[in-house]
Amino acid sequence: MNKDRYRKQYNQVQIQTANKGKLIVMLYQGALKFMKKALQDMDKKDMEQKGNALIKAQDIILELLYALDQEKLNSGNELALNLQRLYLYAYRRLVHANLRQDEEAIKEIISIMTNLVEAWETVVASDGSMVTTPSSQSGLTITG
Repeated sequence: MNKDRYRKQYNQVQIQTANKGKLIVMLYQGALKFMKKALQDMDKKDMEQKGNALIKAQDIILELLYALDQEKLNSGNELALNLQRLYLYAYRRLVHANLRQDEEAIKEIISIMTNLVEAWETVVASDGSMVTTPSSQSGLTITG
């Protein structure tokens, strides 16, 4: 019991002290973790836990969507628009996977998100110049 409490406290400190780029990476990592858990739950035939894991992954993807810079989207910034389309696609595929027990859809989104997190890790490791001030919606802004 105490172990879970300390882990939660540690995670909250990590989130509160992380820069914006690191927060994006953490969101991707969380989504990937829950999608992989969903696949494991499907193998165990535990559909309730699979559903819970996929819903958590969907919520994280929505958070990534909300973190996009609205001004960039409104001005037609190609990177922001492509990320928006990708997040919406990923969300729809995970909903489909949850309803239809479609492991391939989950694996497809894991592959896409793995590529994206690797790109973000590169950005964060360099100078993080793609990340700017927080947006009003979620506290994160992604610019291109």
